[in-house]
Amino acid sequence: MARRLARTVLPAVGFALAYAVAIVVGRATRVEGSQVSLVWPAAAVAVLWGLYATARSRRLAIAHWTLLAALTFGVNLTTGATAALSAWFVLVNMTLAGVTVTLLRYGGRPVALREPADLGRLVAAVSAGTVVAATFAVAWFAHEQQSDLVRTFALFAIRNGVTVLTGVAVVLRLRDAQWRRHSPSPARVAETAAFLTVTAVVFARVFWFNPGHPNAFGVMLPAMWVSLRYTTTTSTVFLAGSGVSIVWATLLGRGALADVEAPQQALLAQGLVGTLTIVVLSLALFRDSRNDLIAELRELALHDPLTGLGNRALLIDHLERELAAGPAESVGVIVLDLDGFKAVNDAWGHGEGDLLLVEMAARLRTAVRRGDTVVRLGGDEFVVLCPGLEHPDELHECAERVREEIARPYGLASDAPFDRITASIGTAVAERSSTPRSLLAAADRAMYDAKRAGRNRTAAAPYALRAG
Repeated sequence: MARRLARTVLPAVGFALAYAVAIVVGRATRVEGSQVSLVWPAAAVAVLWGLYATARSRRLAIAHWTLLAALTFGVNLTTGATAALSAWFVLVNMTLAGVTVTLLRYGGRPVALREPADLGRLVAAVSAGTVVAATFAVAWFAHEQQSDLVRTFALFAIRNGVTVLTGVAVVLRLRDAQWRRHSPSPARVAETAAFLTVTAVVFARVFWFNPGHPNAFGVMLPAMWVSLRYTTTTSTVFLAGSGVSIVWATLLGRGALADVEAPQQALLAQGLVGTLTIVVLSLALFRDSRNDLIAELRELALHDPLTGLGNRALLIDHLERELAAGPAESVGVIVLDLDGFKAVNDAWGHGEGDLLLVEMAARLRTAVRRGDTVVRLGGDEFVVLCPGLEHPDELHECAERVREEIARPYGLASDAPFDRITASIGTAVAERSSTPRSLLAAADRAMYDAKRAGRNRTAAAPYALRAG
């Protein structure tokens, strides 16, 4: 009971504290001499809170949304807003979070940031939520303060929209990041140090030593570089740091936006952060998608789609590497062809034959040594690459294990046992002059010797393992 209560209460308390802190942080970013805040992180926390709430049961979701509304009203009321204005803030914030969360959850897809389409959905949802919320905000301020309609709408929409987009994107991406522990090479360390130095110089030039000249978009150059060169997680950390640097410098009245009037200053700062967000994440996610596609194509090119084993291309690649690593005499191959497999296809159909081949692949994986490579050349012909041999007997012992494993009866999908599958096996150990083609040809000839000798046998090519 206590554990269940903790799982229910602690997230609500955590989000409530984060939301209250975000409101304080947002108000701390007001431009000097105005009521305009550069960022409004409470909007991003509200969306993240809404995403969490809608993933719970309906009753818990209602409780979370109610707490969010009450907290919005209470914080604004206690910080000087009237009851009417506090209620209006509730409407605006709940509308922004509600519309954004509803669109992100639409269709039942998980909310994540792993591919370019996810970023497109996030931008569309945030834009829609911000526009609807900005409409309510403009209606209030235009009526009560006779504010400029277009300027108020743009200021609210851009500031809140960019804050939500950047905040939610950073959290989603870092939540799903693969944090890998590795030791980078000295060259990579030097490159990263040089990059950070250049980035620091660019930021210093733009924000600290370049007052009154809004060419701040020069930060796009290092942003594009890091997005194309490093991981998406690194790019996201870079994005978060860049956004903080832009807001911090502007708040201190330094740099490219120092001499711009308050509302315009907020628009330019958020425009820069928003552009950075879209550029950095678009490039990084597109690069990830390309790498995933290349990996998928490589997987298809090097593996058998039925059994998941490697294919001839993978075998040749591994053989070339093992023979080049030497000594050649430590490399052996086992070539096997099934006896009686045609009877399965003839009697039970090709579907049963495919299931038997899948089972065959699983048995081969368990019969060979760790580090051996099992390959399906096609049909009912398989090859096992055995590197690191210390004696020819190792290869023969492995071949016998394989032969015995294959000869065990199979249970077909029809529940009928089938025990007429055996294997004729040929083995060959490499010589110093061996090539992948010659080694496989030798094992193949030995396999046909085993077939001619009566099948369900193992025959070795007439090569001896020589001392290195």
